Amino acid sequence: MAEWFLTKLNRFGDLNEVQAREEILTEIKIKFANLNANEAAEITRNLDLSRLFSQLTSNDRDFVEQICDALNAVLHASEPGQILWRYTPEIYKLLSHQLPAVKIFALDEIHRVASNPSTLPQLLTKVDLLNLVTDTVADEELSVAKRAMDVLKKIGQSTDGLKLIYSGVLLRSIAKLLATSDIVKFRVYEVVVDIAKNSKECLEASVRSGFLQSLISMLDSDDILLQLNALEILRELALSQEGLDYLEQQEVLQQLSEKIAKAHETPLSNLLIPGLMKFFGYVAQLCPNEIFSRYPVVISSLFEVIESDDQTILATALDTLGYVSSTVKGKYALQELGNAMPSALKKISEIIQKMPTELRLRGLNSLTRILYVEKSEQDNRIVSLTKSWFDALCEEPLKLIVSLCKQPFADIRQASLDVLVAVASQEWGQEYISTHPGLVEFLLDRNVESFKECRESKFAIVKALSESVPNIFDAQTIQKFKKFVSEGPYYVDAITEIAFEGAS
Repeated sequence: MAEWFLTKLNRFGDLNEVQAREEILTEIKIKFANLNANEAAEITRNLDLSRLFSQLTSNDRDFVEQICDALNAVLHASEPGQILWRYTPEIYKLLSHQLPAVKIFALDEIHRVASNPSTLPQLLTKVDLLNLVTDTVADEELSVAKRAMDVLKKIGQSTDGLKLIYSGVLLRSIAKLLATSDIVKFRVYEVVVDIAKNSKECLEASVRSGFLQSLISMLDSDDILLQLNALEILRELALSQEGLDYLEQQEVLQQLSEKIAKAHETPLSNLLIPGLMKFFGYVAQLCPNEIFSRYPVVISSLFEVIESDDQTILATALDTLGYVSSTVKGKYALQELGNAMPSALKKISEIIQKMPTELRLRGLNSLTRILYVEKSEQDNRIVSLTKSWFDALCEEPLKLIVSLCKQPFADIRQASLDVLVAVASQEWGQEYISTHPGLVEFLLDRNVESFKECRESKFAIVKALSESVPNIFDAQTIQKFKKFVSEGPYYVDAITEIAFEGAS
């Protein structure tokens, strides 16, 4: 088998006609695809790829990209580092190549080496190579820059890699990147935050570098877009407990809550408020009680937006309420706010009926998160709360949701069915469904669903109902549920299929 590849590569090197070479590349890719893992690994150990590497200097873009495809086939079959150590000079050159596909090939191999504990130590000795990778974070092609960022993120997870990044040559290179464009600057900040959130050691090293403080200072910028970019990256840091503690020590959350409180004083506040809400929404998933008690203006502003008719920021407010209420402790924290949630739910009921489609969808998605509780977390207290919230929607909440499930628009239909998934997974919801006229028949009728996603959601509802507590549904109905589940979400009745074929 190895001889076949060697013959093809030798022939590839001897040919001058591009089309003939491309045919050989195609043959190599197909052959590799049909090898098992052991065969592919054995062959890659004995292949001389220098003839492929030498042709990457061609000006024919399509031809070079085909070479990269063939190299990638070999790459994924080889052991991490096998290509990098054998063709180190070539990899150096590839990082400066004009075509993104070539750089991506080189960076993918370096990332594989960085991801392997046994090969990482040797990579950390190649400071010049890693410096080239660092410079590639500024590449004009985002897909290339992302690969370079991924390498640095991976290296920063190890103790030795962390020291290397935040000292000497690499530290100076990173500092130079921060002096370039805002786009490159935020790529660097993304790497820094990704490293910082790994552990206390990583956070401390990132703080000592000064880069985190530089990112935080962006929140004082006069440019709203820069503030939003900084918020988005800092949100990731806040999702780790050490990161959140650090941001609180730096009074970042206090500063952000004050921005919300003073929003009406700033003409461009509508641009910033969604980012601030999203930030606090994500953080409140981690510790809702602390956020609500320390920054009450945040949660009161959230409910004010939902109650208002300001459609420019309503979507973000709905998303944020969904984030906060997606956990049980978030639900309990919201319950402590008294009438705020029942009032907001009445508003959500109006939104999902009357607002533009995008807002209706966001409202339905938020409602799903508000009502859903994992089976393992269900107890009397939490299901009593979700029942009271569902009842607070309107006079006949189930009738409303079912009517939306029957709309002809795939997106609204699916989002509404997802709400029913949350309802059907709880005992009170199963009782409601069992007594709603015609609902069981609708759920079991496969013929009314032509959209794949809706079939999947309906299957999830029936599966939940098939596992319901005894005595809610009669034995015959439970049997129908179980038959539906055993047939899977995409089952098509043979009679129906024949009828369709006859009609066509």
